[in-house]
Amino acid sequence: MSYLLARNAAADRLWCEFLTTKLIDRASKKKLLAEGFTPPKLLEVDGSPDSRKSQMIALLQGTGAAFLSGMKLLAPCHLLHWGKQPPTGTHYPPMLSELSDAPLALFVSGDLTCLNRPAIAIVGTRRPSKDGLKLADQMGYELASAGFLVVSGLAHGIDAAAHRGALRSGGQTLAVMATGMDRIYPAHHYRLAEDVAAQGALVSEFCPGVAPHRGHFPRRNRTLSGLCLATLVVEAGHPSGSLLTANAAVQQGREVFAAPWSLFHKNGSGCLHLLSQGAQLLTTPKAIIEQLGVHLSGWAALVSQDMGNRPEAAPTIRPASLDPLERRLLTLLGDGEHDLGSLAAALQCSSRRVLTLVTQLELRGYVAQTSAGLKAVRHL
Repeated sequence: MSYLLARNAAADRLWCEFLTTKLIDRASKKKLLAEGFTPPKLLEVDGSPDSRKSQMIALLQGTGAAFLSGMKLLAPCHLLHWGKQPPTGTHYPPMLSELSDAPLALFVSGDLTCLNRPAIAIVGTRRPSKDGLKLADQMGYELASAGFLVVSGLAHGIDAAAHRGALRSGGQTLAVMATGMDRIYPAHHYRLAEDVAAQGALVSEFCPGVAPHRGHFPRRNRTLSGLCLATLVVEAGHPSGSLLTANAAVQQGREVFAAPWSLFHKNGSGCLHLLSQGAQLLTTPKAIIEQLGVHLSGWAALVSQDMGNRPEAAPTIRPASLDPLERRLLTLLGDGEHDLGSLAAALQCSSRRVLTLVTQLELRGYVAQTSAGLKAVRHL
C-alpha cells in the first residue's frame, strides 16, 4: 500500500523515525510491518489509553525529524512498505519482497504503476567510451520500446545514457537513488531526474534529506538489481560499482549480461571478468528477451499471485485487447513457426516494431519462442 508524504507532517516524521531508528532492530520492524503495523497508527485516537503507543512514540521521538526539514520534492512522493498489504492499492514490488534483505520501505516519485512492469537494469562506468554510450542508449531505447522498464542509477555515463535512451523511445525508465528523494545526485542531473519522474519514476530506500554517502551506493545497487529480471553491464572496469551490482544480481538469482570488449580496453575489463565468471554475452535486445523467456513467465506468475484480483495492478504490460497489427501477426503465424525477419517483411514494418509486438504478445500468453522461431500458443 502507498502512503503519500507531505500531507501529515507528524505521520511523515514517525515513518522516518521508525525506518531509521537503531533502537528497534530490523527483524522487529519487519515483524511489526508483517502484522499490519504502520507508524501513523500511533497517531490514531481510539478513546482508550494505550501505554504501548506512548512507549513507541517515546522510543521514536526525535530520531528522524532532521530528515524532513526543508523537504523539496520533484513530484508527489509515495512510500511503499514491506509487509501485510490490503486487497486494494499500490503495493511493494513483488520481486523485491522475495529478498531477505529487501528495504523495509521505498520512497517513489512518479508513476507507481511502472513498478508492475518487468524490469531490466542497465549499468556501467561513469567514464564511458563513445561506443559504450551508444550501446547504453540503444539498449535503453530498444528495451523500453519493447515494453520493459529500464532501470539504472541516475549516475554519469552509462546510467544517464540508458535513461535517456528509454525516455527517447517514449517508454518508461526508473532511477534508483542513493540519496533522499529531495537530494538529486549528481546535482546537474536535476533535469534528467525531472524527466524520469515525469515518464517513469524515481525510487529510494533512503528518507528525504539523506545526502550522498559512500556506504549508500552498495545498498542502492542491491535494490536496483533486486527490482529487475536481469542486469546488463554495458561497460565497466575491474573493480567497479557496476561489478558490485552484477554480483548482487547473481546472489539474488537474477541473470547477468555483459558486453564483450577488447583486452586493451581498460574500462571493459570488468565486463570480460564477468563473462569469464559465467555472465551471458550481451548482444541484441531480441536475444536478451529470448533468453529471459523463462524468467518472464516466472515474473508474470509472481505478480499475478501478489496482486490477486486487484484490477488497478494487473500484470499485463499492454491492454488485453488486440490491436489490428497484433491480430495480423497472429494470423500470419497460424500453426507454424516463423522467424522475425519474414514476419517483418510480411507485415511491411521494421523488425524493431515486430519485436515490440512479439514481446507484448508473449507476455500476454499469445506467442512463444522456440528453437525454430516464433509460434502462436493462443489463437484468435
